Amino acid sequence: MFDIVAAWTGFTIGHMTTLARFRVGRILLHLLAMPGDRCARFHAAGIVRELPPVAVAVTLFARIRSRVMATLALYLTQPIKHYRPATTADPRSLASILDPGDVLLSDCNTRVAALVKRITRSTWSHVSMYVGPLEEGPDPRCVVEADIAAGVRAIRLSELNAVHVRVLRPISLNDIERHRLADWVVNRIGDEYDLAHAWALGRNLLRQRLPARFGSLPSTLAKSATRFICCSLLAHAFALVGYPILLAQVRVSATGTADHRNLTPGDFEHASGFKAVWPINTVG
Repeated sequence: MFDIVAAWTGFTIGHMTTLARFRVGRILLHLLAMPGDRCARFHAAGIVRELPPVAVAVTLFARIRSRVMATLALYLTQPIKHYRPATTADPRSLASILDPGDVLLSDCNTRVAALVKRITRSTWSHVSMYVGPLEEGPDPRCVVEADIAAGVRAIRLSELNAVHVRVLRPISLNDIERHRLADWVVNRIGDEYDLAHAWALGRNLLRQRLPARFGSLPSTLAKSATRFICCSLLAHAFALVGYPILLAQVRVSATGTADHRNLTPGDFEHASGFKAVWPINTVG
């Protein structure tokens, strides 16, 4: 920082050392360094640290925002009264046909599910993946999902008991690729839900402007992402094994593959490369 300020102002190290002894001087040094330095956030954070009231306000705002989002997530995950699912998925019947890597589309009975279906104009509000039993017992945790309140977690098939479920199977993956897929998703358990992504996607869908569904959403590489919504979690996993989600619709990237930032649960139903294996009489 001193080199940048010296180049811009002609100050000597002695001048800048003297300035650095005082709060106002440190703020001035940060301000002088910002135009010639690419690390603007570093200098902004330095200025905030020198202004205790501002630092306290920023910390307080972050805490309030976190609590508001947690309260909102809790509200949205509450069930809707008098909700009747179209069908009931029997855990035993599902377990008998599921393979690792299978995609489960579901119609849940929560407020957030109703909101997702209304915004996306789809039958489906959620998507998750069967990864195989993760523990011993008659009803083990075997499905991984990105939940708005709990983040990425593993659940039991019995927890899908009050939903309408459709199972999609990737038709061109071998057993090794399926297990790679499932293992990657399992390793994401504990990661956070990406509320910013969900908000941006919902906002763009409401605007109904196709170009806006590209540049404004956060983009992360599959290997480094730590926050997900339900769709991006699975899209990352499939991309990692070289099996991108392909859509017949226009909403694709320049490479012809669906951008994981723009996927909704209903998009999986229309993606090529999958076949419906539940319900049995469903045509893919």
